Amino acid sequence: MDSSDFEAAFSLPFARDSSLDTVVVGSLVTLASFTTPLAGVLLAGYVVRLVRAGFGGASALPLFDDLADMAVEGARLSAVFVVLQLPALALVTLVLGSSSASLTVAAAVSDPQILQYLDVSVFDVLGLALAGIAALGGAYLTAAATVALASERSFAASIPLIRGLASDTSFVSVVSASALVVFGGRLLGFFVGTSPVAGVVFTACVSFLTLVAAATLLGRGMRQSEVDTWTDQQPAFAGVESA
Repeated sequence: MDSSDFEAAFSLPFARDSSLDTVVVGSLVTLASFTTPLAGVLLAGYVVRLVRAGFGGASALPLFDDLADMAVEGARLSAVFVVLQLPALALVTLVLGSSSASLTVAAAVSDPQILQYLDVSVFDVLGLALAGIAALGGAYLTAAATVALASERSFAASIPLIRGLASDTSFVSVVSASALVVFGGRLLGFFVGTSPVAGVVFTACVSFLTLVAAATLLGRGMRQSEVDTWTDQQPAFAGVESA
């Protein structure tokens, strides 16, 4: 992965072949996803399409068409995300269920001596730390699942590829780059969201553009990371190298 991948990922929404209507629809779907789970599922399906487009180095944004297929792919990815985040959720629930302090207060603790006044034990803090690690691990596996589902289009066929991607050191750098884009987009979204009139709309637009860049980068990164090895292990990747 090099600077050309970042340039292509960030410029994709503004490419000559990309439609402004797609950006507008994507921003509206993102805005709706803030309050509507169904819109979030559609957005997850679009993420799969973006990763798949990244495989072939697409020169234009995928269209928001065939919504039924997009919803199916989004539901599949959403289910994987929920399952992979269950360990972290269970740990947080266990810690907060046994402590009278809220998560916000516990996260703000910087001095171990304060724990006794907040009724937060060292085990509570350890549990929250483990939950954070579990959440990061779940997010990493979700990225692997996104790439695998974009390639295989089914749970069963994607499992071997998910295992292979999760243990591939080159995939770590791809996910890290994508996560860095998401982090930067979240910061920018926070600042533009302070606008008193159109803050929510600006945030939705920035969130969608960030999503496009991060997902496209994930697909392009996999397209150029040890393709020969994946072709040998997963025949479905045979077309990626030629794309």
